[in-house]
Amino acid sequence: MTSSQGRQPLRLMETFRSVFYTPIHVSIAGGFLEKEGLDVTFSTCPPQFAHPLSALLHEAADITQSGIMRSIIAADWGAETVPMHFAKINARDGFFVLGRASSTSTSAAFNWDGFNGAQVIPVGFSPMPWASFQYALRDHGIDPGGLNLITGLDLEGAIAAFQGGQGDFIHLPEPAAEQVLAQGAAGLAVALGPANGHIAYSSFAATNAFLAANPDLVMRFTKGYARALEWLAANDAATVGGSVKEFFPGVDPELIVRSVERYKTQETWPAEPSLNEPEYQGLQDILMAAGMVKERQPYAKVVRPDIVPQALS
Repeated sequence: MTSSQGRQPLRLMETFRSVFYTPIHVSIAGGFLEKEGLDVTFSTCPPQFAHPLSALLHEAADITQSGIMRSIIAADWGAETVPMHFAKINARDGFFVLGRASSTSTSAAFNWDGFNGAQVIPVGFSPMPWASFQYALRDHGIDPGGLNLITGLDLEGAIAAFQGGQGDFIHLPEPAAEQVLAQGAAGLAVALGPANGHIAYSSFAATNAFLAANPDLVMRFTKGYARALEWLAANDAATVGGSVKEFFPGVDPELIVRSVERYKTQETWPAEPSLNEPEYQGLQDILMAAGMVKERQPYAKVVRPDIVPQALS
């Protein structure tokens, strides 16, 4: 701890529980935020809020993990100010498309034409994964409108439907993807992270008012988080998986390790938390292509790029 101002409470919230958000879990489990004098209350977004940015605006959280697309959409709808994103969590899409084992031997051998006319169960609990999936489909010459979608399912319902014989393909995050793969009835068709490249997929956000009123806390948080990313990059999947398995009770620890290994291999997580404009614009490309926004929103309206360099100076 470097501050003489004593410890500070922090309410930190994630959108949903996934190995995709391992950088957050490492920050907490590894004590990196605690060492900066922060007493963290960590939670997953409760159902009374549509998403974590809503929790921010209702003062139910201080800093949240969120897809940056929500602030971009709010700005596109006309909001004069939006929650500001200041530190990157995910540098790639973290979702996977699995197909029936008979049609998917390896992702390298998978032919994207296999999606033409296929019955697909897309992620139904958040709009960004489907937008990113559509972008990859179009990039490979596939019209998303030609897919036969099974919609309206939560994660558990989607997996149950697929296991019950519905769908040719299912769209999942980790560790759910690893759990379905381990059962042997499905194979990996597409990893969307490598397919869509580096984008500003998910990041930490706070309101302008909170950032202005709590500069010391925000600096401490960012510094601790940056050290957690360094640790995450420096350690192997087994070590990382062991450190975060407490966040996934009931999931086979070996599947957590496999999930971490898959994410590390495709460079899902950044080595440092700067949220740079090229990745921001890459995400806007996806939103524009999906028709989720009408106009590009200025980087400076959505991102505070000054916070990371200040915290690490």
